Amino acid sequence: MSKRARRLPERIQDIREAIGNARSDLGVMTKDQFLADGKTQRAVIESVIVIGESANSIMRLDSTIEHSSPETWQNLKDVYEMRIVLTHEYFRVDAAVVWDTLQNDLPKLEALINSLSDRISAEHAEFMSSHPLK
Repeated sequence: MSKRARRLPERIQDIREAIGNARSDLGVMTKDQFLADGKTQRAVIESVIVIGESANSIMRLDSTIEHSSPETWQNLKDVYEMRIVLTHEYFRVDAAVVWDTLQNDLPKLEALINSLSDRISAEHAEFMSSHPLK
């Protein structure tokens, strides 16, 4: 199995886990509760940073996504760019933007990541069927 095939599923799983962590950290909070809770903001921001770093890894490992799934590529790029702001320009972080991202963009990214995972699994199954173990 290639290095790419081993690492992409791991990065996808990192994103899935970080999305789950963000959801768990938010619980049933309202926007106003989130905006007033710095501790939860920091926890959720950490999850977005993990998602962004994993997105960058995925783009580096499989640049074909840019052409095969431009919407996925753009979402990966967007979350990576958000990660840069969150880690390097923290003084510019707007908790309301983080909230909106979690509510509006993360579900879409999750669906796109699931589709990417399905495609990778299908490619792996095809490879394995054409290269049986002896």
